Amino acid sequence: MSDAAGPLGLDRQDGDGDGVVTRVYLAALQHPEPTRSLLVAQGMKAPLVDHSLEVLQERGLVRLQPGGVIEVIPPDISLPTLALSYERRARETRSAAHELSQVFFQARAATTTPDAGTIRILNSLDEMAAVTAEAIATGTEIVRVFRAPSPRTDAIFDSPLHSHEEPSHGAGGIVLDMASVYDSRVLDLPDALTVLEARERGGERFRLTTSVPFSCVIVDDTAAIVDVSAFDPTGFGSALVRARAMVLALIALFDHFWTLGSPLQRAGSGSAAEQRDQLILSLLAAGAPDATIARQTGVSQRTVERRVRALMDQLGAGTRFQAGVQAGRRGLI
Repeated sequence: MSDAAGPLGLDRQDGDGDGVVTRVYLAALQHPEPTRSLLVAQGMKAPLVDHSLEVLQERGLVRLQPGGVIEVIPPDISLPTLALSYERRARETRSAAHELSQVFFQARAATTTPDAGTIRILNSLDEMAAVTAEAIATGTEIVRVFRAPSPRTDAIFDSPLHSHEEPSHGAGGIVLDMASVYDSRVLDLPDALTVLEARERGGERFRLTTSVPFSCVIVDDTAAIVDVSAFDPTGFGSALVRARAMVLALIALFDHFWTLGSPLQRAGSGSAAEQRDQLILSLLAAGAPDATIARQTGVSQRTVERRVRALMDQLGAGTRFQAGVQAGRRGLI
């Protein structure tokens, strides 16, 4: 990788080997009134400039205004916030790696010759859906779910709204307890909040967290359906797991995500502004970015940024995540 990315490291996550995102950012910093056309006039290719500006806006370093005007957020504000975001993601990824290592080693500890009947590889999204329905139909107590963005997740959220309001029934028609942890990125799906509210009416308890690497449905402590369609959109390589040690390891991973997760607080008492702030704090605690919060609250991203800063000051929080935590401790969400 080229050294052009420099100490900012803006290009590394996107694999831009020529450091174009960093170059666009530095060029915008150097002009008192930067515009898209000005950057292109400096010899940068228009598609790369557009891509870089989208990346920079997503990371909170610039705001794109009408007419190609670029508003650069002061680096002493934007860069520390970006760095804290990277640090939090790194901590959560390391934590997930530890839990997944438990899955790996526990699955191999019981026997040196795995029993092929305990793990069944699934070949498609349709097969995964069918196997999941069959497993839930045999359940007797609880279904635990952790869900990452994936083609399978998209299909579930695209289901008719009434289907989300139906409780999950197990053996003998009993209503199963349903507990789910969603990666906060699912809030970017169309009508995500409406779907989650419908599932809550159907008896599901849910929380939101960040950095869920894959999805899994665990029925009691007897079966788990591991969904890897985030890595292969056809669903091939997903698995029905009945090996008890591995199912217990996946339950431990669910418990970890549940502890990290935050419930989503929606409209309560108070004025419309107070209810909006309550939702903003709830989404902050779940790790949602400003763009997602803006969509879910129905206000502009700039308004969200102002309210987030005001709420952080009010709570004495140094970071967005700390604001969510402080709000939870004070009973505000």
